[in-house]
Amino acid sequence: MFEERRLHPIALIKEIITNVRRNIVPIVVGLFSVFRAINSNGYLPNWAVYLIIVIVILLVLTPAVLKYITYKYTLEDQGIRIKYGLIFRKNTYIPYERIQTVQKKQWFFFIPFNVCQILIETAGGNGKAEADLVAVPVSVVDELKDLRDGKKAAIQEEVKETEELEVEVLETEEAPEKTVMLQTKQLILMAVTSGGVFGTLLIVLAFMQQFREVIPTDWMEAQAEELWKMGIIVLIVLIVLILLVLWGISIVTTLFKYFQFKLMKYPNSLVVEKGLLERNHTTISLARIQGITIIESPLRQMLGLVAVKVITAGNSGDEKQSGDILLLPIMKKELALKTLKEMLPDYLFEIEEMERAPKASLRRFLQIYLIWTVIPAIIASILFFPLGLISIILPILAGIKAIASYRATGIFMDKHTLLVQSRPIFSKLTHIIRKERIQGLSLRQSIWMEKGDSRHLNVWLKSGSTSAEAYVRYLNQDQAISVYNWYSPSKTIN
Repeated sequence: MFEERRLHPIALIKEIITNVRRNIVPIVVGLFSVFRAINSNGYLPNWAVYLIIVIVILLVLTPAVLKYITYKYTLEDQGIRIKYGLIFRKNTYIPYERIQTVQKKQWFFFIPFNVCQILIETAGGNGKAEADLVAVPVSVVDELKDLRDGKKAAIQEEVKETEELEVEVLETEEAPEKTVMLQTKQLILMAVTSGGVFGTLLIVLAFMQQFREVIPTDWMEAQAEELWKMGIIVLIVLIVLILLVLWGISIVTTLFKYFQFKLMKYPNSLVVEKGLLERNHTTISLARIQGITIIESPLRQMLGLVAVKVITAGNSGDEKQSGDILLLPIMKKELALKTLKEMLPDYLFEIEEMERAPKASLRRFLQIYLIWTVIPAIIASILFFPLGLISIILPILAGIKAIASYRATGIFMDKHTLLVQSRPIFSKLTHIIRKERIQGLSLRQSIWMEKGDSRHLNVWLKSGSTSAEAYVRYLNQDQAISVYNWYSPSKTIN
């Protein structure tokens, strides 16, 4: 029979940290509200303060302790079995052939104990890992890999003989076929050119929103009046300083997250390793890759830089998006294409040979973008004159976006690979898809597009527990039909 195993004791510390991180905002808001209400209504005895603190500690510790005590896992011959829970017991069984990706994370305080966290992801994980081994020996990763590859773990019955002969057995790890590492200056460039500052700003605003109801309204109004008295110039300087601080936080966060980034190629998989405080180790099976996405934001496009993601049938714990795993955070476009050809030789990366949309499509792009901005800009200019004239900027920006979208539109295909390029919002996306990985393909044409002989092309891929979509707008009708006939087993469209 297979032996049940328990988590390492340090898993308890990790679970406590996770519970505190998840509940820190409601705990702080709740305590602040309680003490504020009591201070405004009457006296709070010392024993009540201690009681509240004990209750909060129990709420944080109890779930972590119960999960650690009851959590057990078993590596069986055909799959992994996990069970935990005291009142509501959960029993999970995952066959090895259903595993899409395996992530290994190692916090800095895990290293002295030679343990790591393992996230096991399947296609039906609903955006999260199906199994989470919080703290297990690092050797479990290799054992799990061998079982996935169909190798049964041999029972070492000759250990005693080996000890008697005092023969030292050295285990040699499989060396990667190719390794790509990002230098610190590349990570800094990535952080500087990313939009992480806006994400940080949203987090700060969301955090402040939690305290909005408990902060006195009079105090907030008084502070707003003081800021307004400082003048427009001072306010602008203050806003710029805040953005610079948030930008700095974003840069530091990026450096910590992608510290010593490595991409390694093995015969049947790709391995991504990164992180300073938390060392993240993700294994991507080549057979599970559904497609590749090359991302070029406007600023990085001007600098000749790209980022590369792979779309898998598993769920990514990396970018919080089901099925998306960042393969190359940043790299020169020419070098990135060369690296991808070496890492994924079954794919075609002839982006320069893509067939562009005809010039007639530019008129379609301009019409669709301008019609939604010109009319509102005219109305705003009339109703709010003269400040409303600022809205004239909207049609100008829409026209620039239309031209950029038109120039980014293109397709290319050979016998087994389809390349689809577009600019949905700001970034230019190039999707590289194997024919056998396409889940569905459709063409759409409105009554207004018939005169221009243009069609929309949509391609669907399996991505995590949902689907990913690659699309191109206002392709020439012949271009769109050629792609449809390339994919369709029976060519029925004329």
